[in-house]
Amino acid sequence: MERPKSIPEYFISKRNIYVQIAFTTVFAYAFINIYEPFGAAHWYAITKWQFLLYSGLLVLLGMVVVIVSRVIMYQINKVRSVSILQYSWMVAAEIIIMAAFFALIEDYALDDSRTYAELWFIAIQNTALILLIPYVISLLFFAFQEKKIKLENLMFDYLRKPAIDFIPFRDENGVMRLSLKKSDLLYLEASENYVLVHYRVRSDIKQYLLRNSLKKLENEMKPHHILRCHRSYMVNIEQVKMMQKGKKGLELHLNGPENLVIQVSKTYEPVIIAELDLLPSASQSL
Repeated sequence: MERPKSIPEYFISKRNIYVQIAFTTVFAYAFINIYEPFGAAHWYAITKWQFLLYSGLLVLLGMVVVIVSRVIMYQINKVRSVSILQYSWMVAAEIIIMAAFFALIEDYALDDSRTYAELWFIAIQNTALILLIPYVISLLFFAFQEKKIKLENLMFDYLRKPAIDFIPFRDENGVMRLSLKKSDLLYLEASENYVLVHYRVRSDIKQYLLRNSLKKLENEMKPHHILRCHRSYMVNIEQVKMMQKGKKGLELHLNGPENLVIQVSKTYEPVIIAELDLLPSASQSL
């Protein structure tokens, strides 16, 4: 059975979630005051300024639903990738729940003569417009930004690529923060919302703290033979001097001024063994 396709990471990166919520809030506020959905023009005999205030409170209530939804989605994505279908269901749930709140306000607070079911159905249509339009616009913008960053990075790599193999390290927004000779890189280590880049400077080992995740770096590092070997580690395969079975499983011993040992988890053992089989310089003691 084919695995459900995951949504792009930039759809629910922390920065883009903030941007999307802010843009949706502004759009919803303008939409309600210009279009006046939910029969807003017939609520009560209030001034335009009062309507601006009440509609603002209504938008803030709706955004609470969106924020809760996005927090849940963000936390799920930290554990496992969110599929396109799951993302669609979360957006549909936002519309349905938000519409239920709006219909409840109309039915009880505003004493509307229509049935709650009728009010809810109309509210779903209006809420879908309020949310889906800014969602589509913001996602198209994020996709454009992502393609732009990738194109700029490709151009940078093409124009700057020297005879020596350098590895660029970019943060979660695609901005390059560090470039290392491949022969100096030892391994990468996950550290909460950051990645520790361990590299060699003469006889010392240095670390660079990069705001990113191993999950995002995994595909970027594969062409350089920097492979995931553990939930918390990626290793420069060319720096492995020995591979052996330890008490906790497979271990990788790296070149360095001190004895560096990286644990390999069961999940990644086949990939690491297959890769090291292609590198005769790596001694194996299994």
